[in-house]
Amino acid sequence: MYQFLNVKHEDRFKELCKRDKTHKHDLERRALFFVISGNESLYKKVDYIYDFKENLIKLEVYEEGFLTGGTRNLVNLCFSMYGYGTCDVRNLFNSIDYENSVLAIEAMKYRFQILHYPNYYNGGL
Repeated sequence: MYQFLNVKHEDRFKELCKRDKTHKHDLERRALFFVISGNESLYKKVDYIYDFKENLIKLEVYEEGFLTGGTRNLVNLCFSMYGYGTCDVRNLFNSIDYENSVLAIEAMKYRFQILHYPNYYNGGL
């Protein structure tokens, strides 16, 4: 099961989904908002990343100067889970701190609905 980083992360996530009117089964878009709402820098720049009027990601965000190595790689992850581009996992985790690593893992669990881990020691896989 995925987890939010904290209450603030969860509140921001709900706010972005409400603002977008995101359907509860739209996992691609919700995973995007999961990452954005969990990173302070991305949350502050959400309107450079996502167009709430057209309900689309903004690929031109890569031309914006505010993206650093870490936030750029988080955006790559978001867009990859959304269906655009690719995310190099090695570069992603080499460029982000512990909290953002947890955020990335939880976002992937959310997007791909990884709800639990099999019990390998008691007859699992």
